[in-house]
Amino acid sequence: MRTAILLTALLGARAYAAPDPAALIRSVLPPGFAPVAFGDPVFVPVPVPVMLGLRLDGDAQTVALPSLLDRHLSTTDSFTGAGGVTMLGGTLDRNGDGYLAATPPGGAPRFFKMERGMSGGFSDGVRNYRVGLSVNIFRPRLANFLQVRDAATGQIVWEKRINDLFRLAYRAGEPVNLAGRPYRLFYSQKPTLGLCFIYDDTSAGGHDFKFYMVPLEQIQGAAPTSYKMYGGDVVKLLVTPDLSTLQITR
Repeated sequence: MRTAILLTALLGARAYAAPDPAALIRSVLPPGFAPVAFGDPVFVPVPVPVMLGLRLDGDAQTVALPSLLDRHLSTTDSFTGAGGVTMLGGTLDRNGDGYLAATPPGGAPRFFKMERGMSGGFSDGVRNYRVGLSVNIFRPRLANFLQVRDAATGQIVWEKRINDLFRLAYRAGEPVNLAGRPYRLFYSQKPTLGLCFIYDDTSAGGHDFKFYMVPLEQIQGAAPTSYKMYGGDVVKLLVTPDLSTLQITR
């Protein structure tokens, strides 16, 4: 209930007695971003026979994971401050909540949840910066602005609409093919460890993004785990014991 109140206030929406959970989870995402089925795990494991190994034939492919780890946090957007370049990106956790990620030069990423009262700060080693959200009830909810300000002067040093940031983040994903369809693959350690496959459904003439979360621990072992993806397509996923390679089969 607390989350519903916060997001309702953030988006300038009218109060209502029975909030729609799916609408809330979409509130910080570009249009079309939504779990496969709200209220159930986003991932949909399908039982498969136990196998001692995995043959890579047919539609099989492998993806090297180390170079993908949190790549979208450092290849989406940036600004140059007194101490150097700070990288900025958008990311999700397993609940579908959106975060602004700020990685100052030589530092670790800081994560700021997109919600009413969003605040926090970081330093680039020379100057301090504050993070916030500019909301206007006359703007479409996803057109509200994420902002980074110089903490001393209040000057805006970086600003981006929520939907624009996530569209940039989508392009930072690794192109993969699942059951003949193109997806973007993300491999994240923060804020949660796991994989995210995003499918851009353009069948209606626009961009209707669907995301599919896969906890890494579910695809470790001797046998692959099957998942239902867009359109009911089923793919099998298995990660090698050293977490270096993702194997995808049908």
